[in-house]
Amino acid sequence: MRKILFFLSVAFVFSCKKETPSTVLTVREIPEVVRDSSDFREFRVLDSRYISKEELWQPFNKDLEDFTEETYNKLKPLIFEQDIPTLQKHITNGGLSYELLTKFYLYRIRKFDRENELSLNSVIALNPNVIDEAKKADNTQFAAPPHPIFGMPILLKDNINAANMPTTAGAVALQENNVEDAFITERLKSNGALILGKANLSEWAYFFCGDCPSGYSAVGGQTLNPYGRRIMDTGGSSSGSGVSVAANFSVGAVGSETSGSILSPSSSNSIVGLKPTIGLLSRSGIV
Repeated sequence: MRKILFFLSVAFVFSCKKETPSTVLTVREIPEVVRDSSDFREFRVLDSRYISKEELWQPFNKDLEDFTEETYNKLKPLIFEQDIPTLQKHITNGGLSYELLTKFYLYRIRKFDRENELSLNSVIALNPNVIDEAKKADNTQFAAPPHPIFGMPILLKDNINAANMPTTAGAVALQENNVEDAFITERLKSNGALILGKANLSEWAYFFCGDCPSGYSAVGGQTLNPYGRRIMDTGGSSSGSGVSVAANFSVGAVGSETSGSILSPSSSNSIVGLKPTIGLLSRSGIV
């Protein structure tokens, strides 16, 4: 089983496994990650002072009431470490739905990402409408097969504009920066992708301070590596994009690269980063 982190030049982070010839490490379930009393860095701040778990999950509490640990474990063999063609096959065969797929990732993010001894701080914000959008995808009738990314929950690095969520670049100054979709967000949506939420990053895409640790932002806190929490570096600046894919928090994630921001988190989190040639995709709507 293999991980792929696709970056659009911008970057895309995906979980493509059996079809990928590259050999990378298998990501283990989060509770089995290496634990150690020593820190990779002397982190001064770990958790965000600006994200309220209550506010983050309030839009989903009712919809997730009937999604139990039993449901999570039942769906896990169908979803965990699976690539997009496999997920789409399960949905076509009726073993899975876009709604259940979306709820699985939301449940897993809530279970592991923040304010617990295994937290990774990889997700900054969630799309409050994503479950309704997944239900709509389930009820869509097609005259021809849809794009493979149709109905797939995708995380965006939080320097990429998306409606219904602020684009902060990890900076407190941009907490109220509510704007329309970036070009690449529009392209994802036009092919039916579900924007699950926003991923943490090195603040201002690592142009905040040269001595800051990879994956730290004031809004998102310190992103941590699922292979060795507080032991191994996450790489940056698309740290949350890399960590969220490695931790199976979404089907894929999008990041951005100026200098190594795809290569570094891909290497650090045992995934594969793909960056297209500059100019093939518009960079409009990206901090």
